[in-house]
Amino acid sequence: MNASRRQFLRAGSGLMAAAANPLAAPLNAPLALSLAGLGAMAAQSASAADTSGYKALVCLFMAGGSDQHNWVVPIDASGYAAYAKVRQELAWPAAKLLPITSTTQGSGRAFGMPLELQPLQALYEAGHCAVVANVGPLERPLTKTEYQNGVGTPAKLFSHNDQQSTWQSLSPEGARSGWGGRMGDVLAAANAYPVFTAVSAAGNAVFLTGSTVTQYQVGASGPLAMQGLGASWLHGSTTAGSALAKVLKTSGNDLYQAEYSRVVQRSIDTTSTLTSALQASPVAALPTAPITLPSGATLTLANDGLAKQLRMVAQMIAAAPKLGMRRQVFMVQVGGFDSHNYQMRDQPLLMARVAQSVAWFYNALTAVGQGNNVTLFTASDFGRTLVSNGDGSDHGWGSHHLVVGGAVKGRTIYGNFPVAALGSADDIGSGRLLPSTSVTQLASSLGGWMGLSAAERLTVLPTLGNFSAGPALF
Repeated sequence: MNASRRQFLRAGSGLMAAAANPLAAPLNAPLALSLAGLGAMAAQSASAADTSGYKALVCLFMAGGSDQHNWVVPIDASGYAAYAKVRQELAWPAAKLLPITSTTQGSGRAFGMPLELQPLQALYEAGHCAVVANVGPLERPLTKTEYQNGVGTPAKLFSHNDQQSTWQSLSPEGARSGWGGRMGDVLAAANAYPVFTAVSAAGNAVFLTGSTVTQYQVGASGPLAMQGLGASWLHGSTTAGSALAKVLKTSGNDLYQAEYSRVVQRSIDTTSTLTSALQASPVAALPTAPITLPSGATLTLANDGLAKQLRMVAQMIAAAPKLGMRRQVFMVQVGGFDSHNYQMRDQPLLMARVAQSVAWFYNALTAVGQGNNVTLFTASDFGRTLVSNGDGSDHGWGSHHLVVGGAVKGRTIYGNFPVAALGSADDIGSGRLLPSTSVTQLASSLGGWMGLSAAERLTVLPTLGNFSAGPALF
């Protein structure tokens, strides 16, 4: 057997293996991405309790560990004094905080958001945004004493890779599926194109990997097409690209070659189908005019990576009716939140990027009639210390997160918002918060809205039975 034939068979067998094990596939490769379709038949055997209408869940992951102590700040006199005392140079100036309504955290307590978050503060006050206080990974409810004695503590706390994975999958680095993908396993049967059930605009993410569902990846401009097919990449001629496409789609008598050909054709067809649907479902363009921020800096959404990811997601949601989609899970990501240094210099722009991008996203979805059908939630590696390290904050645990959407019961802080004080029952050291709401409980609330039954949520979230009901966000 000559070398070229051995290479071809090796490639074909690799694709066959990827079909059997999606995690073995190079998920940034469009050809391998098309293997998500191979799980479609298995997906048909799954069913959600309620998949009527259309709903989409969007995870906005803030990579690095966002310091949410400065996103939602106590503004009553005693609360702000305690916050400012422990935060020192990391404290947000009281004059630069916008009040938010809260009736769930006890008499006399009041909260605000920085001016940079004004678009989210406006959504909050309009009832389309909620805060879930002190969320983090837990295997079961945990007390401070148990933590100090090493009883029931989640694995590998404070580690970036492990806690990113734990937020997304409920297991440390090395997890083979995420809870978004496992939701997709249950929901994919409701979709005409199961391949578009779990979609990432942020590259490979365990959050969207299921047992039968494999994440489909898109770029800011649309699907990641196979390169060279029909393109004029050889001296301006399309002849070579067309010839390549013909060769790749040619089926032979060999089992591997035939399967390779089918997978290639599926990839090409999938890309074509999605591209046509996107072209027929336009959404508003991102604004090109610079936005002047409270800090004096400017932000142009048309040039912002997060905004462009969210626009692509908005386009896919707008195209959902044409594709026969009923349930979808998406992920976008923005980095830069590991604020050991220069926190007060860098955090305002990061806040503004998230706030402006999410507000644009919500308004774009409302304009195409999908505002009530999409819920976005924020997530991050972990929270951070209340105590300053001199120029920033260090790795923590619990954190406050936002949930945005027309269906959300907003204008509310869910859970128990801890007092900003060292040595409290919530503080496990340097103001690291012991979570009072688990990621599992938050995920259960989101899954229930997506249509999963109680039994299905137990399958998606194996430790759910250890907890009481999560926040009643809907």
